Amino acid sequence: MMISVVIPTFRAPEKLARCQQHLAAQTIPVDIYVRDNSDDNILFTAAINEGLRHFLRSDNEAVLILNQDMYLAPDCIEQMWRFMQSHPRCGIAGPIELIANHPQQLAYGGGLQAFPWGISRVEPADELAYDEKVHWLNGACMLFRREMVEEIGLLDRNMKFLCSDADYCFTARSRGWQAWRVGAARGEHEHGGASRPTENSPLEQQKVKDALFFGQKWLTGDIFRKLAWEGEQLTPDVVNAQMKMWRSG
Repeated sequence: MMISVVIPTFRAPEKLARCQQHLAAQTIPVDIYVRDNSDDNILFTAAINEGLRHFLRSDNEAVLILNQDMYLAPDCIEQMWRFMQSHPRCGIAGPIELIANHPQQLAYGGGLQAFPWGISRVEPADELAYDEKVHWLNGACMLFRREMVEEIGLLDRNMKFLCSDADYCFTARSRGWQAWRVGAARGEHEHGGASRPTENSPLEQQKVKDALFFGQKWLTGDIFRKLAWEGEQLTPDVVNAQMKMWRSG
């Protein structure tokens, strides 16, 4: 049994080295694919998709999406994979994400609000140490089941840096899959790579575009109106009237 690992990295060789050291200590064998964005930064989603294509050429049954600043406990991957094996509809699993160097041992334990900027549940790590079905998981560490990836495809490249993790979880759940935080799996996350927009740089502008596309896709129906033959006719009033007619019929 081998688990694939995809790591998008950007100008932090010391973090990548530490990440790989923790992977080398895992209790289950791993096959690592590093996409270095340092010279040609294709951003998070494209880097992950490149790794997923590489994974699909293997026979491995699962692939771990992992940030370079996420350092896993030795049994983290094995705990998530064991959980998946006992829960056939779990398509995405994630660990408790300990916030690095936090004096109160606070940790992230699954996504809450997804729009416009993702907000994660934050509690002391020991209070998250149970398995819980969640709305979405942080892209810093997500284990994907191969069967699910083959069914729903790659991450949506319209969201280049932010939101593609929540989007992928929502897509999976809309197809009948589940996302879970595995209470026995832990890792330490340094954070800092995908903070909220603070300045008018091209990357910050891209973050705003990502959030807007996520909103159009999941909140407003604008994407359907853009793609559909009858799209221009589908004003909110028309949609509400049609839905009311179908419900009453």
